[in-house]
Amino acid sequence: MTQTIKALEDRTGALAAMAQPVLVALSTAGLTGGAMAVAGMLAGRMMRRG
Repeated sequence: MTQTIKALEDRTGALAAMAQPVLVALSTAGLTGGAMAVAGMLAGRMMRRG
């Protein structure tokens, strides 16, 4: 039982190490995209008012 858990732990650790840079990149892109969308919406409103 302990060997099975150890093998599973090793596999999940390797998968997490591979996925971490991808998750960081996706979250950064999401924040950047969201900020750009808000800036675009604000600029559109200001142009309509002005």
